[in-house]
Amino acid sequence: ICASYENNVYENVKYGMKHIVRNKQNFFVTNDIAKEVHKVADRNLKILTKVKEAIENSKIISYFQPIVDSKGVICKYESLVRLLERDGSIMVPLHFLDVAKQGKYYTQITSAVLENSFIALNNINCDVSINLSAIDMENETIRENIYRLLSNYGEQAKRVTFELLEDEDMKDFEVVKTFITKVKSFGVKIAIDDFGAGYSNYERLLDFQPDIIKIDGSLVKNIESSKFSVSIVNSIILFAREQGLSVVAEYVENENIFNILKELGVDYFQGYYFGKPALLDLE
Repeated sequence: ICASYENNVYENVKYGMKHIVRNKQNFFVTNDIAKEVHKVADRNLKILTKVKEAIENSKIISYFQPIVDSKGVICKYESLVRLLERDGSIMVPLHFLDVAKQGKYYTQITSAVLENSFIALNNINCDVSINLSAIDMENETIRENIYRLLSNYGEQAKRVTFELLEDEDMKDFEVVKTFITKVKSFGVKIAIDDFGAGYSNYERLLDFQPDIIKIDGSLVKNIESSKFSVSIVNSIILFAREQGLSVVAEYVENENIFNILKELGVDYFQGYYFGKPALLDLE
């Protein structure tokens, strides 16, 4: 049941019923949800307009964040999407990527990131990590684009790592497994992102056969003060050692966190302590 008793009652009830279904409620009183829906729609339209303009003007760019070894030497970069606005300001994916997924531009954004990331291989000597979601791997256009790039870049493709984002919305698991098998045949490495906080991490490990585990940032952030975090991270590292996997820790914000993780046996480190995401310095 949804009830409304002020202005725009029919419209409020219509959106209210959608809210009930989405949130699995039985009863909801709403008098202003229509106004909020219109406000969100207006904001999303403005964001999509910016996304469209950025795509048309090649303003979907990649920032790169360094990943270092235990000696602090940069050995990898993670490619992270950014949107360059007309006024020169930078929009982070938090503010546009989910909205883009609702429209027709998401595939084009992913394609731009892939192109940016592979081009970077020509300018650096270390590996490049690229995030892929279930939406990406299940999309035939994106898969074919990836196969094309891997073929074109030949030996350099062996310096690519695909970081798989855990996603409960995965619809075609067999397609994803086939994709992973094929890209690994090019020498690509597979990483499982945000390990330690997802809903089915160990099950996914058996299916995806990764080379790298990236520890979830929430565990790293609390590791200075939380014995629980230390215990979980330690168990992940022991598991990785038994399976022959490398371990990367994200959100390394200071020297103390770095030293704790290094003592536990983490192989690679990423975070503001070593560098923020930025354009590659090619000088």
